[in-house]
Amino acid sequence: MNKKCTFSIVTVSLNSSKLISKTIESVLQQEYPFKEYIIIDGGSTDGTADIISKYQNQLSYWCSEPDGGIYQGMNKGIQHAKNKWIIFMNAGDTFADSHVLSNIALYADDEKYDVLYGDIFTTKNEELKLKTASEPCNKQRMYFCHQAAFVKTSILKATPFNTKFKMSADLFFFKHCRLLGYHFLHVPVTVAVYDSRGISNTQRIKGLQENIRIVKELDKGWDRIRFLCKLYYVVFWIKLTKRGH
Repeated sequence: MNKKCTFSIVTVSLNSSKLISKTIESVLQQEYPFKEYIIIDGGSTDGTADIISKYQNQLSYWCSEPDGGIYQGMNKGIQHAKNKWIIFMNAGDTFADSHVLSNIALYADDEKYDVLYGDIFTTKNEELKLKTASEPCNKQRMYFCHQAAFVKTSILKATPFNTKFKMSADLFFFKHCRLLGYHFLHVPVTVAVYDSRGISNTQRIKGLQENIRIVKELDKGWDRIRFLCKLYYVVFWIKLTKRGH
């Protein structure tokens, strides 16, 4: 087993007492030994911190204090990460199985790659559906899920998440990485189970509006025009659907 492939798993939570245990257990069940686990709680008031504290002997670092939102919490986790690769498995998310890190380690030793991303299961109404990353389509949106992405920690320390974006800072980060010339690799590993319930149309619209800002800031020429047209159309369609209900 290659000890050079070390992983930092970061969980960010806020008032997630009903979700946090399954995420923690999923991380701790990873059979791969060369890992550390960091939990950043945003000052929960529902007992989440009490649940986390029961696992404190198995954590590399954890804290519970108010912050400026999910991406500020993720940046705080980055500051404490010491291993070569980092993945964010936030409250409610789980690894697909106990072998994920072992499977990713088979690819993580290739120095020419900076971002490794796999596939996910989405769950809705208790049904699992495999969602394969669709690169190079949909680059105006996230074509892979951040719960399925492993990024070199050195890159995230140098260019952390831009907290002016409250919902789409991960899209900004990955598009920026592309522009900087970092190398991405899709790996044939199902990494995570992502619970897609509870995302309202209002949240979708806010996220898409941030995506529009990001495209305006980062994309140029025909790509910019094409992506903006698609995004404006989706926002219009969601608003129309809301009005119909």
